[in-house]
Amino acid sequence: MIFAKEFYPKKIRECSIINSRKKFKNKKNRNVRFLLEKRFFWMKNFIKNKKNIIELGAGNGASKEILKNKKIILTDIQKYSWITKKVDMTKLELGKKYKGKVDVFIINHALHHCSNPAKLLKMLSVYLKKNGLILINDPEISIFFKFFLFLLKHEGWSFKVNVFNTKKLLFKSSNPWSANNAVANMLFNNEEKFNLHFPKYKIIKNDLSEFFIFLNSGGVVNNTFHIPVNRPLFNFLGFIDTVLISIFPKIFALNRRIVLEKIK
Repeated sequence: MIFAKEFYPKKIRECSIINSRKKFKNKKNRNVRFLLEKRFFWMKNFIKNKKNIIELGAGNGASKEILKNKKIILTDIQKYSWITKKVDMTKLELGKKYKGKVDVFIINHALHHCSNPAKLLKMLSVYLKKNGLILINDPEISIFFKFFLFLLKHEGWSFKVNVFNTKKLLFKSSNPWSANNAVANMLFNNEEKFNLHFPKYKIIKNDLSEFFIFLNSGGVVNNTFHIPVNRPLFNFLGFIDTVLISIFPKIFALNRRIVLEKIK
C-alpha cells in the first residue's frame, strides 16, 4: 500500500483545534512545543520588519505566540476566539484593502487541506506586494509518511490528480479535514515544472525536514505515543533527522519548507 498512487481512509477523522491549542500551551508537553518552534523559527528572518503578515489555516494559532509577532493576522475556515478573520482558502476573500498590500503569507500544514492549491497560489499573487513572500510548511509524502498515514488512517494522498489545474478540485468535501498529502511534493519537487505554471513566483527556499522530531512530538492535532524529551535531546534528534533526510530524502522526510517570492 505504501507504493500505491492513491490512498484515502474510509472515514475522515476530525480533530479538535481547541485541544490542539491547549496542548501546545501546556508547559508539561514540551515535545509538540519544540516541534512547532522548529516549524516557525526559520520564518523569523522572512517576517522581520514586515507590516502585513497573514496566516491562512492558522488552526491553533501557535505562530503568533511562538514568533512573538503581534502583526500576524490569524485566519482560518473555522472561527475561534484567537482567530482574527474567518477565511476560506478556496475563495480567499480578504477585501480590497489587502490587494497588493500583503508582505507575507504563512501557510503552515494547511496547503494539503486546500481542495485547489493551484488556484490559491494564483489568488495569493493578487494580494501580495511585489517581492512579497509565501512561507510554507506542508507534509512531504515520503515512504514513511505513507506508512504512517496508512497505519493511522488519519488522512490520505493521491498522485492521480493534476495539482496544477486551477479549474478542478483535488477532492470534493465540505469537511475542513479533507486532505491530499501529496500536494507539496507534486507542486514543488520539480521546480522547473512549478516555474512553468507559476511564472509570477520564484522559489527561494525548498528543503526537507523532520522525522524523529515529528514522530516523537505526540501529534499537533492528534494524540499519539511519545517519549518526553528535553531541548538538548530534541536538538540531537533534529541532527539525526538532517543526516537521514540528506541521505534518503524519499524515505524519511516528513515535512517540506518552501518560500515563494512574487517577482511579477
